[in-house]
Amino acid sequence: GALDAYQHFLKVAHAHDVDPMLYAEVHANMGAIYAMQGKEDRNSHNLKLRLRARSKAKEAFMEAVKYRPSLGNAWVNLALLVLAEGKELGESNEQSKVKESLQDARRYCIRALGMDNDDERSRALATQLILDIDKMLKQML
Repeated sequence: GALDAYQHFLKVAHAHDVDPMLYAEVHANMGAIYAMQGKEDRNSHNLKLRLRARSKAKEAFMEAVKYRPSLGNAWVNLALLVLAEGKELGESNEQSKVKESLQDARRYCIRALGMDNDDERSRALATQLILDIDKMLKQML
């Protein structure tokens, strides 16, 4: 599938010493696929698969922003992943970890806004997420 094709592309690009900044979106796209797999697995209640997919998604998004820090959609997707984790932690009453997740997600959104990000959709979503996160943090006080 798509992940196999992306993996092959990364292998070839690495073998030919292509600058990783030129294909940071490949990492972001892989992250999006892994994140979607994590959502699909939520329906099957297979926690191990969901956590593995989420972990791979985070790794892929982190690779994307490592090579291209201005990739706003990767920062926003990282924030969404952290918020999903926080929601699950909230269901298990781990309030200090929920607060930490909210703060991490907010930082990712700020990175999306503070960079040379010209993607209006990711900027709008980051702005809305910050507002929502701030409301949630105030409710926790």
